[in-house]
Amino acid sequence: MRAFPLFVQTTGRVVVVFGGGADAAAKLRLVSKTDADIWVVTGHLVPDEIDLAGARWVQADPLHFAFPQNVAFAYVATGDENLDAKIAHHARANQVMVCAADQPDVSDFITPAIVDRDPVVVAIGSEGTAPVLARMIKAEIEALLPTALGSLAKVAEGLRDKVAAALDPGRLRRTFWRQAFKGALTGKPDGQTFQTRAEQLLQAPDLDAYDQGFVSFVGAGPGGPDLMTLRARRLLDEADVVLYDALVAPGILELARREALMINVGKRSGKHSFDQQDICDLIVKHAAQGHHVVRLKGGDASIFGRLAEELDSVAEANIGFEVVPGVTSAAAASASAAAPLTERGNAQELRVITAHGADGDADLDWSSLANSNSAVAVYMGKRAATDVQRQMIFHGRDPATPVVLVENAGRPQEQIRHTVLADLGRTASLTSKGAPLMMLIGVKSRQINAQSSTSAERKAA
Repeated sequence: MRAFPLFVQTTGRVVVVFGGGADAAAKLRLVSKTDADIWVVTGHLVPDEIDLAGARWVQADPLHFAFPQNVAFAYVATGDENLDAKIAHHARANQVMVCAADQPDVSDFITPAIVDRDPVVVAIGSEGTAPVLARMIKAEIEALLPTALGSLAKVAEGLRDKVAAALDPGRLRRTFWRQAFKGALTGKPDGQTFQTRAEQLLQAPDLDAYDQGFVSFVGAGPGGPDLMTLRARRLLDEADVVLYDALVAPGILELARREALMINVGKRSGKHSFDQQDICDLIVKHAAQGHHVVRLKGGDASIFGRLAEELDSVAEANIGFEVVPGVTSAAAASASAAAPLTERGNAQELRVITAHGADGDADLDWSSLANSNSAVAVYMGKRAATDVQRQMIFHGRDPATPVVLVENAGRPQEQIRHTVLADLGRTASLTSKGAPLMMLIGVKSRQINAQSSTSAERKAA
């Protein structure tokens, strides 16, 4: 992030616009929505192109303009790029934050595309790289947000003192506001209806219900935030405490509230910072304190996620809970490789296993897994890939059985390899160190121009 997004206070401050033509007029229309004291600095105003309205016209040489005290920022839009750059340098020399039109290299800030539901404002920026894309995103958000949304925010401002006096800060107060704003983004928001609803909640809040902790076991999906369910995203935004696994992508963690307590309880192969009982105890501890706990697991929580132990812990502590499904890694890998997990006449059943202990210690029915009509999705299988290969061939699976290996399924750094069972161990060893690997045995990929990794690598060698 090269440009950090901020909202600058303008009350009681001055905003300066340099220029007297159409370019300056566009900036003037923008800043006129604020309550700043606006100064337009130019020697000449172009007739019919700029309307001062309530702005002050200062007839002065912009390169020698004496800035007043308490300037919030300045826009430079004279229509002459060379002059604009010189004025920007002059402003910066006077410790004034400045933006020169269409010249990010000489600007301190970039104006975002703005969705205005005053006092609710949404700003969309691309750091100057793709302004048209930012405006397209703005159009999408404009269509989503009711035009009267700002009226609710103004009513809420008037209620803040009442809410502060009636409810303690923290979860109780946040829960009140969530209840009050429920439905605000749909239909036609009405300020009076909102105020009546909020005051009713204040008069008879269900304090006991608010104070009880709750646990949401949430499947984060295979990696990308765009593969999370809408419900999962909402719960992550509402959480007081988030306990997350090592495989949860950083982009997903960014969706949590900044105030939420984030605890990494990840367990990677051979590196267990928390044992399972520690995790169960943490979940119960924070929920017992009245917090909404989100236990965030990669993929789907119910598939090799140790969900059963954690459900038993919260149930024994008499704590309410819910389970929110996620896109499991096998489904994501199948989709990326265009390799259906079941197929009439080929893979008539799907077996889902974890390869931990595949060297013989695991309680696996290898004879059944070797059935030629079974597709086998192998989780956490990189280290045991050679053992999986050996066991399945030993128990009768054809060495030529197709295999698809997908590392980082559903993430930007996703890699797909096609091989056969006889070369599974060697091909798995070529995948990135530490990357989650999904092995799909006995499925056919329909990827266009898909090429066996085995043959491609041998040709390259």
